[in-house]
Amino acid sequence: MSLLFSALGGMAQSWCTLEREDELTIIRLPQDARLLLTDERPQPDDATTLLCIAAAFTSPQGTVEGAYTIGGRMHNRYNRHSKVSLSGRTFTLGQQFSTPYGFQQMCLVRNGQVVHFRDEKRRVRRALCKESARGEALIVESRRSLTMNEFAQLLAQRMHSAVYTDMGSFGYGWVRTADGLHHLRSFYSYNKKKQTNWLVVRRSAH
Repeated sequence: MSLLFSALGGMAQSWCTLEREDELTIIRLPQDARLLLTDERPQPDDATTLLCIAAAFTSPQGTVEGAYTIGGRMHNRYNRHSKVSLSGRTFTLGQQFSTPYGFQQMCLVRNGQVVHFRDEKRRVRRALCKESARGEALIVESRRSLTMNEFAQLLAQRMHSAVYTDMGSFGYGWVRTADGLHHLRSFYSYNKKKQTNWLVVRRSAH
């Protein structure tokens, strides 16, 4: 699906796009986007924010699980999950954060190879992905309930890298396309006050 553009205020602006397939919904980012992590809840009426989803897990105590960095300021201690460093329209996985914005989360696909899980719970899943080592970031959501292992195997068929993003009752989010605002997992909006951190897509400064 090609990027959609509209003239707004004399400047061409692009939007996220939704691609719905049999098994997956894929959200592609526009050319002028940048990925960031924030611990301040973005508001849907902020036109500069094009996407907002939960990123790292939230603990039962209501804190962010694992280390994360916002604007280069580190919070918390490392845990066993992968370190996701956000940069422009892409991300990298490493042993340490390499950019000012990043968080820790479960890796599903690494270098095109599936990371296997032993789980039986089925639920709708979501991940931050890219199709090649130097590819652009995508948000991918399953269209039916899957185990973590089933989701990882499905993503490994076409993704070079994939990291999980918090879902379940914390799965509420939203994306802005040329058609307007779309609520993601709106059934869980009742629990959004318990979310602690968000992966956002914002327009780059011109």
